[in-house]
Amino acid sequence: MGEEDTLIYIPSSMLCEYLSAADSQEEQALGKQVFAKEVKKRKRSETPPEEIRPDDEAGYAEEEMRAAKRADRDSDYQDELSTKNLSD
Repeated sequence: MGEEDTLIYIPSSMLCEYLSAADSQEEQALGKQVFAKEVKKRKRSETPPEEIRPDDEAGYAEEEMRAAKRADRDSDYQDELSTKNLSD
């Protein structure tokens, strides 16, 4: 390009435009969502804790029964409680 000690003059307004454009390209490359300065984010309301309904309890009980049946069919299965009782 030339000698290393060559002076380059860039007006401050042009430098600001270049830096702004570079920032925008970087944010897009990183996948960040860019909002207009007028857009204000609001806090998300807290999600209430999940409550177990009677319908859910029936489903959980059914899942437990199926797991117990699978354990009965599996000859390699050992219940943790039964092995603890034998070692006591």
